[in-house]
Amino acid sequence: MIERYSDHAANERTFLAWIRTALALVAFGCVLAKFDIFLRLVVAEHPSPQHPPIGSTSWIGIMAVCSGLAVLPAAWLRFRKVRSALKGDAPASIALPGLEGWLTGALFLFGLAVLVALIRAIAA
Repeated sequence: MIERYSDHAANERTFLAWIRTALALVAFGCVLAKFDIFLRLVVAEHPSPQHPPIGSTSWIGIMAVCSGLAVLPAAWLRFRKVRSALKGDAPASIALPGLEGWLTGALFLFGLAVLVALIRAIAA
């Protein structure tokens, strides 16, 4: 039997939640970039003077993909630190300094960029 099994299982569930978050960011970024390409093709195929040039959501999509890719190694590091602490191989301090703050700030900036893009699209 594994010692402290429930703690190890909780650590693994948390790790998987981080992975799901990272994959969701990557998938959403891909959707934004593909949608921008689709809109550009439609506008190029059917030019109209009443349609102003569309804003680019490709960069927002790229930001989302990069954020998702940055979350993956951070999640792995946190998982390893917690696992070592649970085994008794490492000190009890498992916090990664600045990780939560960095991720919160990055997601806030990403959300703000999406909001600005939506407002510009509606105002156009």
